[in-house]
Amino acid sequence: MSTRPASAHRLRLALDAAATAPVNGFWWPYSRGLTAELPEALAMLTRQLGPIHRVIYHLDEWDAAPRNFEVGGRQVRLDGYRHMPARIAEVHGAEIGARVTLRLITPVDDADLIDAQQRWESEGGAAA
Repeated sequence: MSTRPASAHRLRLALDAAATAPVNGFWWPYSRGLTAELPEALAMLTRQLGPIHRVIYHLDEWDAAPRNFEVGGRQVRLDGYRHMPARIAEVHGAEIGARVTLRLITPVDDADLIDAQQRWESEGGAAA
């Protein structure tokens, strides 16, 4: 059962998402599971871009993902690279030039919080 509220997928696009700005919108995924997060986001982006062809992302931002992923009956290529800027995802439509660049607001899981707390304490911080 999902704890995610209905229609609470967190994706915001600029008023003119087709503009050539470095970032066209913001995406707040709930988890680091790319294939779990993409279907709803891509369904929303299909309205702007038409059929989605490819998603390019930074490998270290997400859990392992397959090279191809089926969304809405279409195969979407998932390309992860370490040279991509951190916290950025590019979504490419099938039409030439149809692209949206999203700034990711990276989810923080419990393990990340524990690691950050331990680093803080080891560097002289004090637990409350």
